[in-house]
Amino acid sequence: MDALFRPGSIAVVGASENPGPGLNVMENLKALGYEGKMFPVNPKYDRLFGLPCYPSLTAVHDAGHRVDTVAILLGKAQVVPVMEEAAAIGAKAGWAFAAGFGETDEEGKALERKLKDLCREKGMLFLGPNCVGYLNPNHRCGTFSAPAPKEIKAGNIGLVAQSGYLGLAIANSSRGTRFSLLATTGNEAVVDATDCISYMLEDEGTDVVLAFIEQFRAPEKLVAAAQRARELRKPIVLIKVGKSAMAQRATVAHTGALAGSDDVQDALFEKLGIIRVNDFDEMFETAELLAGTRDRLPRGNRVFAVTLSGGVISLMGDLSEEMSFRFPEWSDEGRKKLREYLPPFSGIANPLDAWGSGRIEETYEPCLEILADEPEADVLLVVQDVPAGMSPRQVEQYKVVARAAVDVATRTDKPILMLSNQSSGFHQEIRDIMAEGKVPLLQGTRESLLAVHNLVRYGEFLRKPTLLSTVRRNQKIHELLPEGDTVLNEVDSKKIITAYGVPMVKEFLCTSREEAMSRADELGYPVALKLISDEIQHKTEAKVVRLNLPDRESVGSAYDEVMRNAERYKAGVKVKGVLCSRMVRNPVAEAILGVVSDPYFGPALLFGMGGVMVEVIKDRVLMIPPVTREEARRAVDATKGSRLLYGFRGKPVADVDALVDMIVKVGDMTADLSERIEALDINPLMILPEGEGVVAVDALVALKKKKESIRGGM
Repeated sequence: MDALFRPGSIAVVGASENPGPGLNVMENLKALGYEGKMFPVNPKYDRLFGLPCYPSLTAVHDAGHRVDTVAILLGKAQVVPVMEEAAAIGAKAGWAFAAGFGETDEEGKALERKLKDLCREKGMLFLGPNCVGYLNPNHRCGTFSAPAPKEIKAGNIGLVAQSGYLGLAIANSSRGTRFSLLATTGNEAVVDATDCISYMLEDEGTDVVLAFIEQFRAPEKLVAAAQRARELRKPIVLIKVGKSAMAQRATVAHTGALAGSDDVQDALFEKLGIIRVNDFDEMFETAELLAGTRDRLPRGNRVFAVTLSGGVISLMGDLSEEMSFRFPEWSDEGRKKLREYLPPFSGIANPLDAWGSGRIEETYEPCLEILADEPEADVLLVVQDVPAGMSPRQVEQYKVVARAAVDVATRTDKPILMLSNQSSGFHQEIRDIMAEGKVPLLQGTRESLLAVHNLVRYGEFLRKPTLLSTVRRNQKIHELLPEGDTVLNEVDSKKIITAYGVPMVKEFLCTSREEAMSRADELGYPVALKLISDEIQHKTEAKVVRLNLPDRESVGSAYDEVMRNAERYKAGVKVKGVLCSRMVRNPVAEAILGVVSDPYFGPALLFGMGGVMVEVIKDRVLMIPPVTREEARRAVDATKGSRLLYGFRGKPVADVDALVDMIVKVGDMTADLSERIEALDINPLMILPEGEGVVAVDALVALKKKKESIRGGM
């Protein structure tokens, strides 16, 4: 995509000397110091900006010039004709500022389809329409329809935004983030945000990629990009907006009410190592930290911090309580060394208040060196406010802190950063010291701590095994699956699940009153009866379930009752039989295990404690299949109800290993059936005492029409 983002020549169609996009693009190219060839195109002028101005693209070509990319600053009706002319002269790429395409009415949608078809036929790239274009500070070029900000500087952070307005706002930010490439994609007729992410990942000048996304149009490309990002150790930091509810069909299973599409996407982003953030403040602080610590990622989640304020320590404790890092205690050796520099009344804790007697020129750097030597320290955090409005005397004092951080950074391979608690910018002298020493300087307590949280999690992600799946396709099951969208009855659902080794309660499908009583005797009491019909999915609502039947006579009566209730619920209902099952006695706990699906990103595994109660308190965790034993164990322990599994209040310890095995098996099944499975509900799942296993009591599988899997290789 160099023809688009690093062109050797640009034709500006609609260039003008009047205020507006046609003037802005020309002025931006001049301001960026563009070294390629510029060709203004406008029949109204003979010359613009000291350059020959051509009446058409054909005239540029006839004058013996090659055009790599075409910037179109004209109305929507002229975009396709200009691109047709661009194709005729051999241009490789184009961009248009104009709106009024697929984001509007049917006429606009048809116009966008025509543009897309033309570019595909001619093998041309196209950015937009309906966007402000891009800026490439590292290579001093861009087709940007708004005035380029004076502050934008070359750097190692790439950003793509589907919103042109937000792209402009980010470019104009006074945060001082240095960009390698800033691109807006608008309607994404040809080039989409994921294409831009992939391009930035391969760019040697880009170390971190940021993205503001409303919708991923090709999720399979995102998966491929994320896997490439892992290989290159280049993090992707994402704001994804537009939380949506699950598709209505998925609510046929209880799991559909427990998680939405956005929850599935969240789980997928975590699996892929994509760092999802909540807002631009968190995004920029995370980007600054990742860009500045790419070669010294943390080996764990232990943070040691030093500050000059006890009050800030309390604030940090409150804000970081739910984050992924912790503040360990000092080692005995560390305490001993600190006592040599701090007065007796100074408490030795982490975070450390290093104010002492106020002579920080004598104590601060030694304290920071001791902190860096702590064997438990994975991240070194210097907390110091350095706002622009400080007095000259205070600036000199806090330069001590900044220089100490820079000096220690040269003597350790651990990531070190400085955090200014206010989001009001930095004093320029302090900022220069930190920049020269290549120590990240962050602002805002909450967003900076979130950046540390994201850094720690990213380091953990890179230490995990690769994402590639080793699940083998169960061809026999695929051949048995019915075609099209359908919800399987309990018996057929269990056939699929047991084929993957999931243990089920012992049961028999009975087609008569006498058979039910005979099977109940065989199973042993108490038993349960459940009517099986493709036409009745919610058995409790239809009153066709009877539990804890103690003897033969009660089974016979219950059989008659569920048959009558089925007919009342739906006259003429087709019944396949009545399932007679042995009741599970004395489980340690109940759980739910299931699958929910995002219409674009595919299925996710859901685990929750508490059976029916999980629907009330939503104590659940999502995983992207296939899952490892480590992922499954972590998911179990992440639920609040997991305390019930470890001998809570005298109860026996549960068979957690068997539970983990079952989650892995259902994950394998889900990965294998990813192009067909819409929803799965194993509820209740009985967790028995240690050594006795787990057993699924009820199951429901919903299938969708077969289509190409988007996550086949993950």
